[in-house]
Amino acid sequence: QRQKAATTLKNIELEDWIIINDIDEIPNLKNINFNEIKNKIVIFRQQIFYYKFNLLYPNVPWFGSKACKKKYLKSFSWLNNLKTKKYPIWRLDTLFSKNKLNNLEIINDGGWHFTNIKTPEDLYEKFKNFGHHDEFDDSGITLEKLKEYIDNGIVFYNHKLDKKNPQKWNFDYKLKRVDNSFLPKYLVDNKSKYINWFKTLND
Repeated sequence: QRQKAATTLKNIELEDWIIINDIDEIPNLKNINFNEIKNKIVIFRQQIFYYKFNLLYPNVPWFGSKACKKKYLKSFSWLNNLKTKKYPIWRLDTLFSKNKLNNLEIINDGGWHFTNIKTPEDLYEKFKNFGHHDEFDDSGITLEKLKEYIDNGIVFYNHKLDKKNPQKWNFDYKLKRVDNSFLPKYLVDNKSKYINWFKTLND
C-alpha cells in the first residue's frame, strides 16, 4: 500500500511536506508551521486512546505519524521505520545508519492514536486472528472476559513488557476517561454521531 501511494508523488514539489501514518493515527497540525521547521524529519508524539474515543491510555507515548519533505524521502517504508529517538551529533553510528537520525524534530502534542475501537465481538475476532493469536489463546481470555475489560475500561495487555514475556497478557491497567479538550475538533463537533463510542458516566 505504501509503495502504491508513492505513485501519487510525481505531481508534488520537492519542498512539499509528506506525512505518513496508519489510519488510526491522526497528527495534530494545529500549532505547526512547517515553514519554520529546519530539521529534515518530523515525528509526532501521540496519545493513545483505547476501546472508546475518550478513554486515555496515559504514560504510554505513541510515535505514530512521521513527515519529511519530498526531497528527503527515500521511501515510505524508510520513513515509517525511522527510530523515534533524536541521536546526538557525536554518535558516529548515525553516519552509517539509515534509521538513526540526529536531524529530526519531535512534536510533543502530536495528535491521537485510537486503537481497538471495536465491539467486544470484533475485538475478540481480531485477537484470535492476528499474528500472535496462539499467545492470546494461551492467555485464557474469553469473549465474556473481554466484554468485562471493555465495560470497566481495563487494558489487559502490558505494552511496556517485551513481546516474548508471557506475563504481558496479565495486565490490569485502568484507563482514564477524559473530557473533550483531549480530543480532535472533528470528534467533539460530531460527538452525537459517534456517541456509542464514548465512555459516559452512566456506563
